Amino acid sequence: MTLAIQAATYYDYPMRQAIRAFKHHEDMTKLPLLLHVIRQLPRPHGCHHDNSVIVAMPTTDVRLIKRGFDPVSILAAHLSKHWDIPLWQGIKRIDNTVSQQGLTRAERLSNLDNAFTLLEPSPVKRLILFDDVATTGASLQALARILSIYPSTTPNSNNKYYLCAYALAHGSQS
Repeated sequence: MTLAIQAATYYDYPMRQAIRAFKHHEDMTKLPLLLHVIRQLPRPHGCHHDNSVIVAMPTTDVRLIKRGFDPVSILAAHLSKHWDIPLWQGIKRIDNTVSQQGLTRAERLSNLDNAFTLLEPSPVKRLILFDDVATTGASLQALARILSIYPSTTPNSNNKYYLCAYALAHGSQS
């Protein structure tokens, strides 16, 4: 399964520094810049508040406790408001994975085997996956894989989800 990822910008200076400051140091002075960049993302064609949900990349309980907040959920909440498409939190990240930062592509892919579990079926067929940074896209691909395992239970559907992926920034880990 190949998942195209649309990003608002590249993960380069100065965005890399702004994202890291927000994500790792809870520097809320960077939030207005990040929100401006998020607003550049075009809403997926055919997606609206009645037929779509945004799925923020889940974090682990351990990481949430360590950071004290969930930066991706904050960004996704703003994207939800901007697009007028609700958030859905029916997926949980399992704590047996390590941070993707610094891993090779192969390590990232194997690190995310069985990294997510579905808590409940989606209320709609169109799912917009969102992450803050998509370096290789491995996290978003793994999230899409878990959703492709479970059929859609939406009435009048062909049992497949329509998945698209968005990120604040995309690029190499250099």
